[in-house]
Amino acid sequence: MTDKMFSTFKQKLFLGIYIFLLLTIPVGSYLVSQYQTIQSSAKEQKNTKSIARVTPKPTTSPSKELLSASQTSVSQGDSASPAPSPTADPTIATSYGPTLSFKATLEGSPKDNQTTRMFIGIAEGALSSNPKFLLSFSVNLPASGEYGNISLAGLNSGTQYTALLKGASQIAVSSVFTMSPSVSTLNNNEPLNLISGDLNDDNVINSADYSIAQKALGSTSKSSNWNANIDLNKDGVINAFDLGFITKNMGQTGASGAWTSPLPQGATPSANLTSPSIGGPESSGGYWIWVPK
Repeated sequence: MTDKMFSTFKQKLFLGIYIFLLLTIPVGSYLVSQYQTIQSSAKEQKNTKSIARVTPKPTTSPSKELLSASQTSVSQGDSASPAPSPTADPTIATSYGPTLSFKATLEGSPKDNQTTRMFIGIAEGALSSNPKFLLSFSVNLPASGEYGNISLAGLNSGTQYTALLKGASQIAVSSVFTMSPSVSTLNNNEPLNLISGDLNDDNVINSADYSIAQKALGSTSKSSNWNANIDLNKDGVINAFDLGFITKNMGQTGASGAWTSPLPQGATPSANLTSPSIGGPESSGGYWIWVPK
């Protein structure tokens, strides 16, 4: 009886141990896996902190970095460009294309009063006796004798042209220039001297001009027959001084020869000066352009 009870107890003990082992193995495996997970997380956090400590602090702000990148792109030929600085000058330069400038002095006129109505013709190459003007203008020369911003649009940069200038009481003078893509200046920016005495605008000083001046002799700006073109020295009276210029220059002919009309035949009022011009406002009579057939 005792042996049988011991045997039963022994069986129950083994069964209990077996059940305990069955329960212990899964729980132990779970605990081990959780421990390994915790250890891995701790190592990752440690590595992250270590990397953060060695990362250098940025020395430039994002806006500066963007600007630097933009400037680098421009230097390498990128089409993008940085935005303009708020402190940049807002003035916008204006270009009027290729233009012509010159200085002129009228014989007998005071240095501070070179005013006259002036014809300007532009021909290609050397000037001939019967020039074909590609462009021609009629302008008011100011007291300073300087005029600019005459448009040469339509002409070819690098090509040689000749400019012919004629005052209302002067014979014509010419000046050769090679057209610049920006500003062409006549006579190396030195004044072109125009000889006075041509009163009938035929580009020749002769007895016909002397006769015109003689008929107006003694007249003033208040006279009914006053003609300012005859007052060559601009002293407000037509006298022997004005006749003296005609006598001195008798027989002289201007560049391109005698004119049969005040302006080249075929001229039409369609040319334009660039705006603003240098030299004062233009008259309401318009401008001139010579169009060869």
